[in-house]
Amino acid sequence: MSNGPEVRTPARPTVVARAVGVASLLCTLLVSGCAEIAPWVPQDSRTVDSTPIGPPQDPSEQRTAGDSGTSTTSASPNPEKQINTADWKTFTTQGLSFKYPPDWNIEEDDCRDCNATAKPLADPFTKWDIEDAHGNEIAEFRADSATGTDGDISTYQRTVLESTPVEANFLAPAAVVFEHFVLHTPGKDPEQKVLLMLNDAAATEVREANPALSFFRPKKDFSAQLTSSDDLAEELGFNDDQVSLAAARKIMQSRDYRLLREVMLSMDVEK
Repeated sequence: MSNGPEVRTPARPTVVARAVGVASLLCTLLVSGCAEIAPWVPQDSRTVDSTPIGPPQDPSEQRTAGDSGTSTTSASPNPEKQINTADWKTFTTQGLSFKYPPDWNIEEDDCRDCNATAKPLADPFTKWDIEDAHGNEIAEFRADSATGTDGDISTYQRTVLESTPVEANFLAPAAVVFEHFVLHTPGKDPEQKVLLMLNDAAATEVREANPALSFFRPKKDFSAQLTSSDDLAEELGFNDDQVSLAAARKIMQSRDYRLLREVMLSMDVEK
């Protein structure tokens, strides 16, 4: 209000002055209220939580946002960080070969299903452990497999995060597939796991709620297996029985994931 001398005016201007006063009060209230209200920002339901989960393997690697969490295929790892395999070693058995990093190791695993009378490389059922530079068994390979799903009564809720075709002369088309799944087993709490695998393309399309083997068919009479182990997630600091979908996406950006993915893409049949 003004501190100047009082001026008497006719009734009509007094009404105007009151109206101006009310307007001034409303303006003051509006300004005060607006100062306490944050501007509205639209939310994107597809945004992935970028909060770090577990110790990062490479601080320079960041996960990009954008997946609805449904069973769809996302983009493969950053093409700008593709792996140079010029100095990689080659492992060969049963007419199958693949490349692997020079500081990785491949060892025969104690296998109760293998032929005890045959040398490991001569036995198609030999299980080979693939160890990273730190000695962690992050994958396993069998040129031929006799495993099955007998006794598995669980149901699976699967999400495919990557599916990249393999350019090899296989008997049937195959792809490198990274799958996140929620495992429901009667009498147990649900588990969340991940699996990176070289898998038959047609079989990948029908991996639904029921148990399913991971295999590819490189040549006649062979059902080979090349899959990651639980150590892939565990080595990166994640609980391998509770790997969330967001954590799975972070694993995709790790160096070991990209190296193992390249190992699988290099699989071929000897001519």
